[in-house]
Amino acid sequence: MKRIFLTTLLISLIGFLNLTAQERIYTPELSAPVDGAVDQMSDVVLDWNAVTGGGSGIIEYDIQLDTDPAFNNPINFKTEFLSAIQTENLLFGGTYYWHVRAIDGSDISEWSETWSFRVVRRVTLTNPNDASLQNDTTRIQWASMTGITEFEYQFDTVYFWESMSSGQFAKFFDVAVVDASHSWFVGLGGVIFFYDGMTWTEQESNLSTDLYNVNMLDANNGWAVGKGGKIIRFNGTSWEEQTSSTTSDLKDIHMLDVNNGWAVGKGGVVLHFDGSAWSTQFTAPKDLNGVFAYDATHVWAVGRTGLIIFYDGSSWVEQSTGGTIKEFLSVGFFTADHGWVVGKTGFMMQFDQGEWKNYTHTITSKDLNSINITGPDNAYAVGKSGTLLQFDGVDWSSQSSTTTTNLNGVSFVGNTGLIAGDGGTAISYNDQAFTSPMAVIRQVPGDQVSKKLSDLLFGTQYYWRMRAKSLWATSIWSGARSFNTRPTVTLDKPSNSASDQNLDQLLKWKNQFSEMVSYEIQIDDDPDYGSPMTMLTTEIEINAELLKFGFEYNWRVRAIHAFDVSEWSISWKFTTINTVILDSPENNETDVKLSPLLTWEEQTGIIEYQVQVASDISFNAPIASDFVPVEENSYSVPVVLDKDAMYYWRVRAVNGLDSSDWSPIWSFRTMPPVGIDEENLAGLLTIYPNPAENTVYIAIKEKQTLSLHLTITDLMGKTVAEKNITFDSGNINRSIDVSSLRNGIYMVRLSDNERIYTKKLIIKR
Repeated sequence: MKRIFLTTLLISLIGFLNLTAQERIYTPELSAPVDGAVDQMSDVVLDWNAVTGGGSGIIEYDIQLDTDPAFNNPINFKTEFLSAIQTENLLFGGTYYWHVRAIDGSDISEWSETWSFRVVRRVTLTNPNDASLQNDTTRIQWASMTGITEFEYQFDTVYFWESMSSGQFAKFFDVAVVDASHSWFVGLGGVIFFYDGMTWTEQESNLSTDLYNVNMLDANNGWAVGKGGKIIRFNGTSWEEQTSSTTSDLKDIHMLDVNNGWAVGKGGVVLHFDGSAWSTQFTAPKDLNGVFAYDATHVWAVGRTGLIIFYDGSSWVEQSTGGTIKEFLSVGFFTADHGWVVGKTGFMMQFDQGEWKNYTHTITSKDLNSINITGPDNAYAVGKSGTLLQFDGVDWSSQSSTTTTNLNGVSFVGNTGLIAGDGGTAISYNDQAFTSPMAVIRQVPGDQVSKKLSDLLFGTQYYWRMRAKSLWATSIWSGARSFNTRPTVTLDKPSNSASDQNLDQLLKWKNQFSEMVSYEIQIDDDPDYGSPMTMLTTEIEINAELLKFGFEYNWRVRAIHAFDVSEWSISWKFTTINTVILDSPENNETDVKLSPLLTWEEQTGIIEYQVQVASDISFNAPIASDFVPVEENSYSVPVVLDKDAMYYWRVRAVNGLDSSDWSPIWSFRTMPPVGIDEENLAGLLTIYPNPAENTVYIAIKEKQTLSLHLTITDLMGKTVAEKNITFDSGNINRSIDVSSLRNGIYMVRLSDNERIYTKKLIIKR
């Protein structure tokens, strides 16, 4: 019997060794997309690691893809050697499951693990930024996608959210909606405003401290909490303060009914209302920012460094958040098993199947200040810089809030939704997006990532969205973005209220519109533009025309293209110059040349200048009174003035029949006599002919030896000729060549180092 057992064992062992000696094909390991990946293209590439083993040398792969994890109706693919395959025409937003097995002849591996991925649900918009300011032509842009045939887009002036004018400038921290006719906003300095769907009415809070949150059960019962532990209650008629038992700032309140509610705040304080009084129920280890009660046994409060605490009807306990240190700002639940928290830098967590899980996204990094959940497939979150997110039951997406202002609270009941923000911001939901005749669906090729929108209306807020199409499917619409077109022109130069401007002053405005835009300019001395001068141009500047001296003018510009005319710009004003600004010689200057050059600052837009020079300040008998062409801003006094004498001069601008005021009167004193023997030298010399043409002669009256230095200057003091001449007993005349000199007045100066002789010389041909 023992021998039979040993024989059987030996045979079994030999069989086992033969079996393990065979080369088996291994099961493939999946590589990409990673399990649970989202936002995959509709032609996603499925990739796995190539297997080893097998004996035939030819490895085939069998791939199954299905929307059912049980693979009851799979799409089958086969490859030979290749360890990847590209899909096509997958359904947008569809969740797919896939696995792979390897085949080596008759040897077939086990199926790999089953991984899943979700196809992208919507197009990602990239530019321009939401609520940004654009010109009449703008380019919309989006992220590229593969596996699609075309994009479709819409733009419209009507959208789900619409900014309202609250007429207030105080910061709104929160809003509570009861129905379409009953909503309350609370904010900075204890302000409370009631909105009935049409008008705004301020209600007295009897507080001067900030109110951070408001919660309304109905039109006759509501509470608001705020700074310093303040709690006030609305009884249908007025707000009355309640004793809170704390001085800590209360950041949030949530009421189940008139006999049951919670308020939380700084220092981790948790207050409970039992229908008659508020009392401290619990103190958390960190500041609390939000609270939500689903029922009396399901209450959550959230706060700093990832703190979430839960009340089960008897005690508060801390719930695990996976070690996050992000600060939570708001919490909301739709059922006891489904809720969200939002917080700093856009951090979000979802409560599902009894635990908190991170929600990974890239849609915003802005603080999320408030969340409101209206159903299992609808929720809104608002935050910093106009951030507005919407949850559709699958994921969160960005929506246009119509503003870049910080948003602090959101409340929804039925189809009535309101958002509250800084600076009195109030935004309402209207459910009328993309319903106007403008909202025509337009197509863009699938390989394109931008589209230029032209001839947009001035001063209009536009909304746009996109979706993708493949051969068999169309994605859902993206969340919308908005942009505002510039309402009008921005003036640039001259600065507002500028003075002393030229009569042809250059008017300039900023280059903020497309080349298809032209401009209309109005100028008037009447601020109401009763009789304006009107000009047109396609440039961003134009010279003023027909202005008068010393007037204050108003000017404005508007833009025009084929489909619209903008509003007029803000009106600026400037004053035209009414004088001439003198330059040289400086006022009260001495030692001025006897035929000085007078200069002044240049003006444009005029015809000429009038200059007067006189020996008396009243100008009763001017020595010179001439007109100077506009191209010149200088005047050479045409006579030789007396030495060591005081003179006065003035200038005014002339434009046709209009002239400016005379400039301030300036004076100067001419140079004193140089050398006491000048007359003796003058008595010896004669210069002739005068006027001269090409030659001037200098003669000495008495035969003697005399060496002189000759200098000839123009009326600007520039030396035009210079030489030394000598007289002796045999030569009493010397000729000077002046043929190179132009017609005009010159000064001849002769000196022997002790005596000086000056004489005016006129060249005339």
